[in-house]
Amino acid sequence: MTQFQLAQLARHNDFRARIEYLIVKAALAQLADGPSSADILLGQRILDGQEQLHAWALGALTNATIAAGAHSESGDTITETDLEFAVNSLWPAFSL
Repeated sequence: MTQFQLAQLARHNDFRARIEYLIVKAALAQLADGPSSADILLGQRILDGQEQLHAWALGALTNATIAAGAHSESGDTITETDLEFAVNSLWPAFSL
């Protein structure tokens, strides 16, 4: 997919639903693990629905494995494990 197509995928409702599920899952895991102040703030923003979902979706799509696995308009060709890994790897950047 081109960069434009990947950016469009970040706006697709099905893909966004997957990202939303994964960031909530990550937030719950982080908050249960004796988090730092930054992790607490990010986790609370996610659980309160105040975190920018589009930024997380775009961030996940910058991962080379995710971009290479995106062969459909909805992103359903991206494996769940790869997407979860990509989302979890974004946590440090978003917790700043």
